[in-house]
Amino acid sequence: MRTLLLWPVLALFALGSAGGARAGESGPVVERQEISVTLVPESHHLSGESTITFAAGTRRASLRLTAAASVESVAVSGQRVPFTFQGGVVSLELPRGEGPLPVTISYSADFNDPVSGSPAASEDPSYGVSAAITREGTFLGDSAYWYPVPGETPKRRSLRIQAPAGTEGVSFGRRVSRGTAGAVTHSSWEEARPVGVLSLCAGPYLVVDRKQDGIEIHSYLYPANAGLSPRYLDAAAKYLRFYSDLFGPYPFEKFAIVENFFPTGYGFPSFTLLGGSVIRLPFIVDTSFPHEIAHSWWGNGISVDPREGNWCEGLVTYLADYLLKERRSPGEGREYRQQLLVDFASLVTPTSDFPLRDFTSRSDPASRAIGYGKGAMVFHMVRSQIGDAAFFAALRELCRTHMYGSASWGDLVRAFSRSSGRDLAPFMEQWLARPGGPRLSLSGVESRQTGEGWSVTGSVVQDSPGFQLALPLRLEASGTQVVDLIPVSGQRTPFKITSVWAPKRLLLDPDAQVFRVISPGEIPATVNSIKGSAQLLGVTTQQCRARSNTFRALLTSLSQGSARVIDEDELERMDASAYDLVFCGPPRNRSQFSRLPEAVELSAAGFSVDAVAYPAPDGLLFLVQKRPGGSGRVAALFDPLSEEAALQYYPKITHYGKYGSLVFAGGGVRSKGTVPAGEGAAVVSFHP
Repeated sequence: MRTLLLWPVLALFALGSAGGARAGESGPVVERQEISVTLVPESHHLSGESTITFAAGTRRASLRLTAAASVESVAVSGQRVPFTFQGGVVSLELPRGEGPLPVTISYSADFNDPVSGSPAASEDPSYGVSAAITREGTFLGDSAYWYPVPGETPKRRSLRIQAPAGTEGVSFGRRVSRGTAGAVTHSSWEEARPVGVLSLCAGPYLVVDRKQDGIEIHSYLYPANAGLSPRYLDAAAKYLRFYSDLFGPYPFEKFAIVENFFPTGYGFPSFTLLGGSVIRLPFIVDTSFPHEIAHSWWGNGISVDPREGNWCEGLVTYLADYLLKERRSPGEGREYRQQLLVDFASLVTPTSDFPLRDFTSRSDPASRAIGYGKGAMVFHMVRSQIGDAAFFAALRELCRTHMYGSASWGDLVRAFSRSSGRDLAPFMEQWLARPGGPRLSLSGVESRQTGEGWSVTGSVVQDSPGFQLALPLRLEASGTQVVDLIPVSGQRTPFKITSVWAPKRLLLDPDAQVFRVISPGEIPATVNSIKGSAQLLGVTTQQCRARSNTFRALLTSLSQGSARVIDEDELERMDASAYDLVFCGPPRNRSQFSRLPEAVELSAAGFSVDAVAYPAPDGLLFLVQKRPGGSGRVAALFDPLSEEAALQYYPKITHYGKYGSLVFAGGGVRSKGTVPAGEGAAVVSFHP
């Protein structure tokens, strides 16, 4: 299975989940598969031979192979036999025999998917590339069927890769050998417990090896990035130890950090594949990189049973991106949870929402917010209910019982229930089977002074049908606070909280401990507000310094490629109150756009932010604010100081989804921030 780097950092990259089956639909037992391929980058060519040894008694075999292949021969026990090759399937009848039957297929194929050196932002983590053999590098993904794939995963599997001298290949399993003889560099790989469909990468790598706690760790980096090898090897050793302590032994023979020649972020069984531009980012080694290592257990070691949806992206988001922040500080954990709620409310609309059980892989910002973000929050609620000991014990049990197999949401629910001694199925079912989440507010809140202190009463209100959850309410008083867990169910749940001190504020789940759909008043205006808009207009002003095609490319990068683009004159003739707006250039009529923040000044020569001037031509300001009038709509200003600046910086904006103010200059981001949202119906203030 191919898994992918996570999203909130990856809000920084188009790296998401690809899903996939372990090896095919079903078929006869395969005792062993041996594969040998030769790569010819100059002509995008692969020639290969594979021997698949079927169990005794097998009478018919079908194997998937790219429809673009030429099958030269098929032999059983060394004797050529008739076969058919149609629609990417090699089929043959096997002769009767008492023992296992080896089937050898010789074939060749060309792989040359177009690869862009600077692909546009996309929710497709492959950027449309499933297989390419090029001078820059080779990537053969599991969906390309670059070798004959049987319907059942072999019990053992080996691969030999040959390429021009200096081109190192890497794939699943333990590296048995590598070397160069004459004009050929070769390597051999073997899996003791094969999983999934093989992927293969090759390039002019500098290879560095290390061994940690009995695990072979390798780096395969291009010469320009080879200096980063010690940092990644150190991080790999650190996180492999951390997750082994949490879940149990690392399930594969090796772990390798492999560089790709275009900016992917994949996690495969026993290696992670990162584009060179990704590897160079200083924060990746402690953010997205441990996410991929966690996938070694969840998604690769234990694959997803697709019949009940994809649980692994939400779980790994929780166990890597979230858990590591929580362990650094409670404040970082709280901020991350709050951001997940903001992202869901900003990106998911009624038309794009669906139950968590229907999530398979991310295809757009909404599916990402559901499968990764909502999924992570569901695991957080489970952990909060049953405690750390039961939560992590359940995960260790799953690793013991399901490793090298698959698991479903049902398997996870049963494991958590056994570990905690509580039936969690009713609680989990509502989060898995229903779209959205509870919309909660405080109603009828009153405070009264009593003989012993103060009493605060009111109700928690939610839409029907209601969710059942334990909702934290926090009462802040002079110098102290009281937190109560309110068992919420139905449309209206009354509560009473007492305090010896005069109350100042009552807050509904201020630390984001439960999943809920927060109200518009709680959502700050951000880039994600634009990405999640269901009604958006692009507006070209007289001061727009970007070409129309560039402005359209910006909208496309923000998942708004179908948005209508008009000019200022047309905007002023229409009622645009129901739309979110993106202005290219400052509008002459500011009635559609809130007053600029005090720190921002615009001029014909450029702009300034926080007293720092950014003169033309190098600079770009992207500012998102709530529109005047309290409609809940937002307006964004896209203000590049030249067409060149627009082209250089617009692709970066989508990666900063949680921010509402961005300044680019000098080749990168120079300033970022967000105006805090209001408190909405989740806070009640008491006045003396």
